[in-house]
Amino acid sequence: MNGLEARLDRRRFARVHRSAIVNLDRVQELHPLFHGDWALVLRGGVRLTLSRTYRESVQRLMAGRD
Repeated sequence: MNGLEARLDRRRFARVHRSAIVNLDRVQELHPLFHGDWALVLRGGVRLTLSRTYRESVQRLMAGRD
């Protein structure tokens, strides 16, 4: 995953969990869960866990897209 993450555009793609990288253009919603994790909902309804490890950086990237 680290190698793939390094090759992707960091303005468009973000690591959201140790096993998941998403295209930020596809993120539709963010919902808080427990223990600092969040539910990330993609267009099409796919739900992923945004772990607390990556939460701050993803939220910062999402805020810059508004």
